[in-house]
Amino acid sequence: MSDKLDGDGIGGAVLEILTGNAFRLLVSHTRKDNVGDYGKTEKIIMGLIKDSEEGQRPEQTREDLERALKGKFVTCKVQHRDTKTDALV
Repeated sequence: MSDKLDGDGIGGAVLEILTGNAFRLLVSHTRKDNVGDYGKTEKIIMGLIKDSEEGQRPEQTREDLERALKGKFVTCKVQHRDTKTDALV
């Protein structure tokens, strides 16, 4: 699927964990060449985690994700905005 947001980059602190693959991000950094507009906070649904060259699907519980990410700074490569939930994927 082609989307105008594909490749945009945002970063910030993880405010809260919503599910085993979704969290709310306090957006403090955006790339200058981003196409999309981003709010102060955004719901992020994880597609792949870039731990290795291949990337991997997130397979953890909400508690696992909370231990790993809550309060930490993360960067996200945006693929698209889900039209039903307004979340970034």
